[in-house]
Amino acid sequence: MRRFCPSCWAENEPRATVCAACGATLDETGKDFVAKMIDAVGHPEPTRAGIAIEVLGQRLREPRAVDALIARLKRRGDYMEITADAARALGAIGDRRAVPALIELLADPDRALVARIAAAEALGTLDDPGASHALKAALAASGLPYRLREAIQQVLAQRDGGS
Repeated sequence: MRRFCPSCWAENEPRATVCAACGATLDETGKDFVAKMIDAVGHPEPTRAGIAIEVLGQRLREPRAVDALIARLKRRGDYMEITADAARALGAIGDRRAVPALIELLADPDRALVARIAAAEALGTLDDPGASHALKAALAASGLPYRLREAIQQVLAQRDGGS
């Protein structure tokens, strides 16, 4: 069995109390369930991170998770489904702090299409003028992939009648 450090995700011996890599304590007895789930958002194993993202975003809609979800969303080279799940979770939580990170993801042509579509859908759920503006600006941009253009049009139609 591997024991991961919740600070740096280095592997440690099962009985270790301090991380061999970073020196952080491995004792999590003072943390509540949500704090442990927030730590797990950064887990290197995508299934563990994905479960934490799902629980915090879609099920609990936990505002304490926003910063961790934004950090995961910004990871370059991450699994595209994890990035998309983080975007969806941020949309479900509905916190305006996520708007700049979601706009950045939406506008980045080097990111996976599924993640950019999830960012557009998340922006559509947020009551923020910047989100609306970003969706309309993206729609006006040239070279936008067809599926992303279609998703943005659908989001705008649901959001405000397509205006």
